[in-house]
Amino acid sequence: MARYLVAASPLAGHVMPMLGIAADLHRRGHDVTFLSGAQFDGAISRFGITAAALPADAQPQPPRYHSTLLKSPPMVDLWLSGRTDMRAMFIEPLAAQYRGLRAQLDAAPVDAVLVDMAFTGALPLLLIEGSRPPLVVCGVGPLMLSSVDTPSFGIGWHPRSWLGYGSMNWFVQNVLFADVQSRLNAALRSVGAAPSPVFLTDWPKLADRMLQLTVPGTEYPRRDLPSSVTFTGPVIAEHLVDVDPAGVAPAGEVDGLPSWRSGAACDRTVVHVTQGTWDNRDHGQLLQPTLDALADRDDVLVIATSGLPDQPSFAGSVPANAVMTDYVPYGALLPHVDIMITNGGYGGVQHALLHGIPLIVAGRTADKPEIAARIEFIGAGIDLKTDRPTPDAIADAVQRIMSTDRYHAAAGRISRDMAGTTPFDTIDDVLAGLDTADSSV
Repeated sequence: MARYLVAASPLAGHVMPMLGIAADLHRRGHDVTFLSGAQFDGAISRFGITAAALPADAQPQPPRYHSTLLKSPPMVDLWLSGRTDMRAMFIEPLAAQYRGLRAQLDAAPVDAVLVDMAFTGALPLLLIEGSRPPLVVCGVGPLMLSSVDTPSFGIGWHPRSWLGYGSMNWFVQNVLFADVQSRLNAALRSVGAAPSPVFLTDWPKLADRMLQLTVPGTEYPRRDLPSSVTFTGPVIAEHLVDVDPAGVAPAGEVDGLPSWRSGAACDRTVVHVTQGTWDNRDHGQLLQPTLDALADRDDVLVIATSGLPDQPSFAGSVPANAVMTDYVPYGALLPHVDIMITNGGYGGVQHALLHGIPLIVAGRTADKPEIAARIEFIGAGIDLKTDRPTPDAIADAVQRIMSTDRYHAAAGRISRDMAGTTPFDTIDDVLAGLDTADSSV
């Protein structure tokens, strides 16, 4: 039996896959402590796992994006929002995350530490001299490591096979985002760590192993993928059969939801629309435009979710061919969905692909441009290249998917790839193979 410390940024989309891993390790007889926000203690404890709370200031806050009287060009918007996202997600929580992690390691030794890719509080473990347990980073978002074969992470461009991206990556990291790296190194200095030898998004390269929680077919081809990276297949909330992402209620039927799964839905195209659980405070971005776009279509049934129960309720208008609720367990919903419209949350996209559902993605913050670009690149959906699509753009995208089989065929190929994986066995094998004797810096 091994002892593991699992740490996750206190965001539902990061906690749930990490909790799936922790729950499986616990079922295998390992001793597991789960470190995250106190709001997830109830969900963690339901699996018999020891819950440990991070300091309050380790909680990333949804960033407030810049606003100007003049509309910025799209690339300028991505640059400005990217800088803001990196600071909010990766840098500002770092010191508090490290304090929480260090307290757990000082209290009891562990055989390995597993963290999600945004938990940069683990980075000082790699940069402060001394012994440490093996560190495994879990990719709960698109692979963000730089490569000569891919454009810089965050731009949302498709790679071109005839281009080399080494110079572009150098310019982005050392010029456009030089201030981001400076802020990262300042945060590291504040906890007594050396500067990072790699750019912020490459920090998982320093870990002993990286587990990318998907299949290779959802990522861009890379000749220089580090040997430390293992694709496991998706680890999704469906693996947690009795807890929803808010940790507030058992998964299953949703009280008050009409029986849309009965015969009335069978002769209609079921479209699910969601803005996820992170930046979903303005339902005018995607939910209302989708409802407006499809309101007059009798051949379509829209299932819309507004977010977790503690988030703002939907206050817009709901047409007769739509159902609105705050949350539906994806295990109950997605087997009945034909098209998913989303702002690009990684967990939701992995769920959809597992079920062979083509996607329409409208997201421009955090890692969403990268997720949207990948969906279009693999042919499994449409990237609307905005986080505020018009009803006409949404209606056109829905019609394009309904009018051809190619999107369903591409999503089906990924679904079959995912069905052939055994993610928990792969993760257990990787952990069993870690060399604890070679974990000092």
